Order: sequence, then structure tokens, then C-alpha cells
Amino acid sequence: MNYKISIKFLIPLILISSLFNCAAFPDKVISKERKTLSMGKEKVRIVFTGFYRYDDEKNAILEVLLKEGFILDPNSNLELEVILQKREPAYRYLWIHRLNFLLTFLSGGFVPSHIRTESTLTFRYSNLGEVEKEFVYDMGMDQWRGIPVVIFMITHWPNKIYKEQLIEATKLEIKEI
Repeated sequence: MNYKISIKFLIPLILISSLFNCAAFPDKVISKERKTLSMGKEKVRIVFTGFYRYDDEKNAILEVLLKEGFILDPNSNLELEVILQKREPAYRYLWIHRLNFLLTFLSGGFVPSHIRTESTLTFRYSNLGEVEKEFVYDMGMDQWRGIPVVIFMITHWPNKIYKEQLIEATKLEIKEI
């Protein structure tokens, strides 16, 4: 009897734990356009949009901007708006993605499932409320969930990878100013 009870609790425990084992592998951060910008590193008002759940990432971007010479001034006419937006991933074969998720669930996490995450980071420069320039960086990563990915979790944790991508995009932006 105790053996049957332990099996009943073990299977859901394996299924739930497989959902928390996740490793991410990033794409290269790319920008769609590069143009020279008249606004240099000076006193600027920095506004973050879309970071309501990403305080650590917002602070990391702000730290990079401040290290590179930007000076925060809430009364400045110059504004830098940093916009984070999630995009819906486009799976080439959606039915394979759904089948993969079902196999992961039915196997108790032994078959890893794949999830694609895509987002953009936009740097919008304004002077007296008029947009002067806007640069968009595309970021993406492939996340794998399941028991076999436990090995990669230590070095490829999705939150860490996402934060690194945001910092890389910020450094690319600063390099071009």
C-alpha cells in the first residue's frame, strides 16, 4: 500500500520538477539600423518602459549607461527612452512544437521541450519631446525544459542569459554614439 502511495506522489513530483529545469541558449544580439546620432553623452532624462518585471535588468542597463558618461537629470530637455518589448515567437512548424510539449509532459520531463523567446530593446532619443532617432535591437533565445537539461542549468539559466543580452545591446548602442 505504501508503495502505491509513493508512486502516486512521485509521478506528479517528477512532472512538476521537469517544468522548473530550464536552460537557455542565446542568439546574437543584432540591430536593424545604425546611424550617427547628434545626442552625445551628456545630461539626459532616462525613462524605462516595459521593465515592470525586470528591475535587475533595468538597473544593469542604467549602470552601464552611467559608467559610459550619461548624467541623470530629471529636468533635462534630452530624453533617452529604453523600451523592452516581448514578441510572439514564430515557430516554423507549430505542430512539432506542440507535439514536443506533449511528449515532455507524458514522459515526465525525460524528453526536453523547446520554447523560443524573442524580444526587442529600443533606444529612443528625444529632444523637447520630439523623437530624433530610434534604434532597435533584436534578441532571442531558445529555452529547453526537462530533466536532461539539468546539466546546462548552472551556466545557461534563462534570467542570466536575458540580462546578458540586454547589457550587450546597451553596450552596442553606447559604442555607436
